[in-house]
Amino acid sequence: MGWGLILALVLSILVAVVLFHLLRRVLPLIINGFFGIVIFWLLSFFGMLEVPIDIITFLIAAFGGIIGVVIVVVLAAIGVPL
Repeated sequence: MGWGLILALVLSILVAVVLFHLLRRVLPLIINGFFGIVIFWLLSFFGMLEVPIDIITFLIAAFGGIIGVVIVVVLAAIGVPL
């Protein structure tokens, strides 16, 4: 085996480990944000409450999860602009 092959193998393993740790931390935020947007859309679709779907509400839902969604819904219900 040449040095180039060994270096490529080490770099590949390093990149795989970094991507694994990054995705492990970011994936829950993406999932929470997705479910938050779905809940906001369902509330608007059924006419229960008009929640603006923008980057602020997405980030609150992503970082707060279900509690974040509830907070945004309560704020929208009392008329606080986000």
